[in-house]
Amino acid sequence: MFSLQKGYPRINVLGGTLCRILLLIAVLAGAPAANAQADRKFALLIGIGNYPPDGGWKPIHAQNDLLLMTDALQRRGFLSENIFTLTDQAATREGILQAWKKELLARIKPGDVVYFQFSGHGQQVADNNGDELDGYDEAIVPYDSPQAYKAGVNEGEKLIRDDELNRMYTDLRRHLGPKGNLMVVVDACHSGTSTRGMGPARGTIVQMASPEYNLAAAKEPGKAFDAPQLDSLVADTGRLAPMAAFFGSAHNQLNFETQSEDGRFVGPLTYALSRKLCQAQSPKTYRGLFEQVRIEMSATATRQQPQAEGTLDQELLGGRLLEPAAYFRVLRWNDPGSVVVDAGWVQGLNEGAVLGLYPAETRNPDQTVAPLARGTVTAVSPVEATLRLDADLQQPVARQAWAYVLEQNLGDLRLGLSLQLPEQHPVRAALLEKIARYPVIQLDGTPDLFLVQAGAGIHLIGPGDLVLDSLSGALPPARTADSLMRRMMGFAQAKYLRRMDAQSESLRVGFELVPVRRNPENRARLDTIPIQSKHDAAGILHFQNLDSFKIRVTNYGDKAAYFTIIDIQPDNVINVIFPDPTEAPNERVRPGQTIELRNCFQVGPPAGVEMFKLIATDKPIDLRPLVKSRGAATRANANPLEKLIGQTYFNDDCVRLRGQTPNLNTGAVHVHSFTFTID
Repeated sequence: MFSLQKGYPRINVLGGTLCRILLLIAVLAGAPAANAQADRKFALLIGIGNYPPDGGWKPIHAQNDLLLMTDALQRRGFLSENIFTLTDQAATREGILQAWKKELLARIKPGDVVYFQFSGHGQQVADNNGDELDGYDEAIVPYDSPQAYKAGVNEGEKLIRDDELNRMYTDLRRHLGPKGNLMVVVDACHSGTSTRGMGPARGTIVQMASPEYNLAAAKEPGKAFDAPQLDSLVADTGRLAPMAAFFGSAHNQLNFETQSEDGRFVGPLTYALSRKLCQAQSPKTYRGLFEQVRIEMSATATRQQPQAEGTLDQELLGGRLLEPAAYFRVLRWNDPGSVVVDAGWVQGLNEGAVLGLYPAETRNPDQTVAPLARGTVTAVSPVEATLRLDADLQQPVARQAWAYVLEQNLGDLRLGLSLQLPEQHPVRAALLEKIARYPVIQLDGTPDLFLVQAGAGIHLIGPGDLVLDSLSGALPPARTADSLMRRMMGFAQAKYLRRMDAQSESLRVGFELVPVRRNPENRARLDTIPIQSKHDAAGILHFQNLDSFKIRVTNYGDKAAYFTIIDIQPDNVINVIFPDPTEAPNERVRPGQTIELRNCFQVGPPAGVEMFKLIATDKPIDLRPLVKSRGAATRANANPLEKLIGQTYFNDDCVRLRGQTPNLNTGAVHVHSFTFTID
């Protein structure tokens, strides 16, 4: 049996115990989608980043969440006058409750669509009605709610508990009626603190309860409290709007902010959600959207697993979102040789991408239609990109043009390092000498990784304070520096490959995992296990050590496609799992065909979120020599995709280009990503 055995166990960093904020809304009933002609959509976005200094809360960057989501919602048909934002001082407990009544309840009508998001801190508070198994309610933290418990002064009166939020949601759903729709996003919650300049965590380990209460709850966790009473919430589901809710992390994980392409800190759920909502081929259902969010977050928030609750197999926001346009519009004309378009890294544009400018109303540009000009992206922000044109266009012509992506660039491999070793540390000089040969690793930019002294040893810290490597002081400095370089490059490669995405309708090949086990009476036979038995409530696929599965591949496109499948482990090790070493790289699947791979795969450590990527092309590719040689075996006449994968190993081309990767022709490659959890 082909095995996916994997190296050494992963090093874990202990987390806290918060983040079940609002999970009581898990039992939500579905309802038919509303009439597609009804397009009234409302949003209430709350972001609190700067709490009062004397309240005990660390600053976070929730306002950045609101900027991204406002733009994403407007692009999907929400009118600006129907998007209400509440930030910082305005987002007190009373301010939030009044906004809920005034901006939502007072304005909505049956059949409307509502989007609600809270970005801020979360906290546990002593349960006041006996409905929590662990003795604590979860709550969102308004601006005017201090962190510390103080008898008779602050006992959590300003918090908004999950019970209260549940009642607010139920009331809103009743107003919306069965043809309305409600989506809730909570990019908050969780405990923990951040160190060394990493993205801060949203929440606290400090519980809002008296010391006596905390002691009693710790002695008998889950014994002195009844199970939640949900009957009243689902009794009249025929009269309530369906609802879905996304959360930034599981109940036993931290929720660390992540960094965007321009170095801004932002909530990891918001970052992923805004990108996926703005894509040209965005999903149609909540479950489809959630799966894409999970894939995106696996690259930017590797320690977190977002959660989804509610009616997930329904059309996203009632099916009443505008379809994202396949083209972009020119916002500004800088001069005859430069324009700015209305898309940035949120829409997947990166420096180096090439766009074609066509006359307005050009619906399906192809190779037979010449663009007015081609433009290379030279600067990119969240929602705008500057193009350097290869031909001068006068302002009236340029301003009316439609821009299509001709060559996509999947980003660069640059890695920011914060080197926090003392000047006299023997490893520092050895590492700086090696970094000098790899300008891809930057010491003066926004850091992705932190290198710190830990007693006599060294820790390499990744996102969310994850210890990527821990080295003793016993090794020679040169060997320590070599080990650190390998670990840093492996991190950069895995992050890049996890985020690698390319779409092609003609080469649209996907796959599914089919759990199997040996028949107890006939060991030569494999019995299929229902895939549902491996899913949790949110639809996340879980495997245990030594579980087995097969892979089934289907071509949904209109061209025969060659394909390869790579595996990205939780510890950033990369494998090619298909074709295997005995097979030629010419396996092809025809349009409409489904094939099952011959090998059976067995799961092994380390635990965590695993990602498979199927890469479909119209010509055979072979990534195995690249993986085996760590990029050294890139053929002289390799195609752009092979060159791209080779550069993720920081080969000579990667170093020469300072981490910039080659472009891929739009439509030449299709990537299907899938994540699952190894427990």
